[in-house]
Amino acid sequence: MKKLYLLIVTMLLFSVEANSQEIKKTLIKAFTSQDSSDYYFKLAKKNIKTTADEAQYYFCKNARCCDYNQLDSSVIYGEKAVKLLQNGGDIPSLLTVYHNLSKVYRKQGQYDKAIHSSLMGIRIAEKEKKENWIAFFDANLSLTYHDFESYQKGIFYGKKALKYWVNQKEKSPDMISNALNAVAINFDDWNKPDSALYYHKQVFKYYKGKDTLYIAETYNNIGNTLLKQKKYKEAQKWISTALRINDKNFESNNGIKDGNYYYTRATNYTNLATIAYELDDFTKAEQLFEKAYFFAKQSKSAEKLRDFYYQRAAFNKKRNNLSKAVQDQENYIQIRDSVFDVERAQTFSELEAKYQNEKKEKQLLQSKAQVRERELEIKNKNTQFLILGLISLALLCIIYLVYRQQKLKIKQQEQEFELKSAIAKIETQNKLQEQRLTISRDLHDNIGSQLTFIISSVDNIKYAFDIQNAKLEDKLSGISDFAKSTIIELRDTIWAMNKSQITFEDLQTRIHNFIDKAKEAKSEIGFYFSVDAKLKERKFSSIEGMNIYRTIQEAINNSIKYAQAQKIEILVKKEEDSIRIIIQDNGKGFDINTTEKGNGLLNMQKRIAEINGKFELQSSSSGTKISILL
Repeated sequence: MKKLYLLIVTMLLFSVEANSQEIKKTLIKAFTSQDSSDYYFKLAKKNIKTTADEAQYYFCKNARCCDYNQLDSSVIYGEKAVKLLQNGGDIPSLLTVYHNLSKVYRKQGQYDKAIHSSLMGIRIAEKEKKENWIAFFDANLSLTYHDFESYQKGIFYGKKALKYWVNQKEKSPDMISNALNAVAINFDDWNKPDSALYYHKQVFKYYKGKDTLYIAETYNNIGNTLLKQKKYKEAQKWISTALRINDKNFESNNGIKDGNYYYTRATNYTNLATIAYELDDFTKAEQLFEKAYFFAKQSKSAEKLRDFYYQRAAFNKKRNNLSKAVQDQENYIQIRDSVFDVERAQTFSELEAKYQNEKKEKQLLQSKAQVRERELEIKNKNTQFLILGLISLALLCIIYLVYRQQKLKIKQQEQEFELKSAIAKIETQNKLQEQRLTISRDLHDNIGSQLTFIISSVDNIKYAFDIQNAKLEDKLSGISDFAKSTIIELRDTIWAMNKSQITFEDLQTRIHNFIDKAKEAKSEIGFYFSVDAKLKERKFSSIEGMNIYRTIQEAINNSIKYAQAQKIEILVKKEEDSIRIIIQDNGKGFDINTTEKGNGLLNMQKRIAEINGKFELQSSSSGTKISILL
C-alpha cells in the first residue's frame, strides 16, 4: 500500500505541466489522507480548469477506489480517466489506470474485461518501449488466467514477467516475488505441488530476516500447497504465520482496512478452517468459517467467495449437515457459472488472438518498412561506393608514386645508417679491445710481476735460512701456494679479457689444465670431462665464458674439499635449443635444507643468473649434482 502511495504521488508531481500546482497538492492530500479524502477530492474537483486537471482527478479517484475495494466506483472513474488520458500524452498515468482496471475486473470475476485491460496496457507499453510495464501486465495476466483456471497460460505469462525482473541489474524483490507467486499458484491449482513449492520457496532468496514481513502471501501459498498434500499440521504453521504477519502489517499501517486487508484474511481463514475440519475439529472449523465468510464478503472477490463456498460445502458434507452442504454447493456453482462459461472462454481466446494478430501485423509492417529503408540505403550506398571507388583509385595511384619515392629514400637512409652503425660498432669494438689489452698488460706486468716477486722472496727465505719452526715453514708455503694460485687465476682473467669471444673448445682446454693440476693435488680422485662434439664451436662472450668457467671451477673445488669423493664428472651436452652442464660427484653429500650456503655456492648461483641461466643443486648421501641450463 505504501509503495503504491509513493508511485501515485510521484506521478502527480511529475505530471503534465498544464496542471496547476494547487490542484496537484490537493490531489496528493486526497489520495493519501485517511479521514479527509472525500473533502480534498471535492476541493480538487472545484479547482479543475483543464482537461489535464480532470484526467488527473479521475486517475486519482480510480487508484483510491481500487485500493480501498470500492470496485464499481474504481471502474467508473477508471473508464473516465482512460478517455481523457488517451489523448493527453500522460502515458504512465494511462498505464496505471489500465493496471488498476485489470485488478478490479479480476476481483469482480469479469476475467474477459481484466484480460482486455491488460492487453490494452501491453499495446501501449510496447509502443512506448516500456518493458517494465509489459512485465507488470504479464503478471496480471498470469493471475487472471489462474483465477479463470487456465493454468497453463497463467504459467506462461508468469514466467515472462519473472524472466524480465530476474534479468535486471538492480533486482526488485517485490516484483520478483510477485512473479514467483503468480507462477507458483498456477502450478498449485494445476495439481503440481512440487513445482509450486519450488517457485514459492525461491522468494526466500530475495527476502531475509525482518524483510519476510512483506511476503505473508508466500507463507499462505506454501501452506495452501501443503494443505492439498494433506500435510495439515505443517500447512497450519505456514498459514498461521501468514495471518500473524498480516496482523502485524495492519498495525504498522495505522489500521487501514484496504482491499488487501480483507482479501488476505479471507484466504487465511478459509485455509485454516479447511485444516480444522480435516483434523476433525468441527467447532474450531465453524468459528474460522464465520470469519472467512466475513472477510470474503468484504473483499468483494469472486475468487475468494467461490473458494469459501467450495470448502464450507465439503465441511458441511463431512459433518453430515447435508442441507447446508447443498446450499453452499449451489452458491459455489452459481458464482462459478457466472464467471466460468464457454462464451467467456471464447472471448478470452478472441481477445488474445486479436492481440497476437495485431502484433504480427505490426511486426510485418515494420519489417516491410525496414526492407524499403534498407533497399534505399543500399542504393545510396552503392552510388557513394562508386564515387568513393573512383576517388580512391586516383588517390591510390598518387599514394603509390609518393610511397615508391619515399621507400627509395628510406632505403637509402637505412643503408647509410647501417654503414655508419657498422663503422661505429667496429670503432667501439676496437676501442674496447685496446682497453682490454691495456688492462691485461697492466695486470700481467704489474700485479703478475709483484706476485712472482712474492713467490721468489718466500722461496728464497725458505732455502736461505734453516727454518726450525714448522708452523712458520707451513705459513710461508701457504703464502707461496696462494700467490701461485692467484697468478693462475690472473692468467685466466687475462686470457678471457684478451678474447672478444670464447668457444667451448677454449673452455675445455682451460678446464683440462685445471683438472690436471687438481689431479696432482688429489691423485686418488678420478676425473671425467666430456663435451658434446656439436658444441665445440659454440661461442660465448668473454663474460659468459668466464662465468661458466668459474662456476665449473668452484664446483670441482667444493667436491675436492668437502665431498670425500672418488669420482668427479663434468658433462656438457646439447638439449634441444639449450645447453646442459652437469658437475657431479659420488661423495658423502650434504643436507640442502639445514646446511647454510657459503659464498662459493652463492657466487655460482649469481654467476649463472647473470648470464640468464638456470642453476639447480641436488645432494644426498650418494653424492652431489649441480645442473646448469643455458
